[in-house]
Amino acid sequence: MDAMLAGMSHAEYVHWQAIYETEPFPEERADLRSAEQLRMTLISAGVKQLPTIADLLPDYWGERQTPQQTPEQIKANMTIVKAANKKKKGG
Repeated sequence: MDAMLAGMSHAEYVHWQAIYETEPFPEERADLRSAEQLRMTLISAGVKQLPTIADLLPDYWGERQTPQQTPEQIKANMTIVKAANKKKKGG
């Protein structure tokens, strides 16, 4: 952020301040809160192998390689979700 400000003229800074006053930028960490909520949903669904918060955050720069689930892992997770849904519906 400091590097961005260093390369900005005073006029540009005032311009962006005016924009921010009329339409504030989105929250900086909404992604973190969403990841935490998704993790809590998975916990309540009974998923045994939970992803970490870092696994659920967007990888804006392509720095992280995500491991792919095997078809067996996907099927096992879906079985758990289906069972949890049936239990909630009373069936």
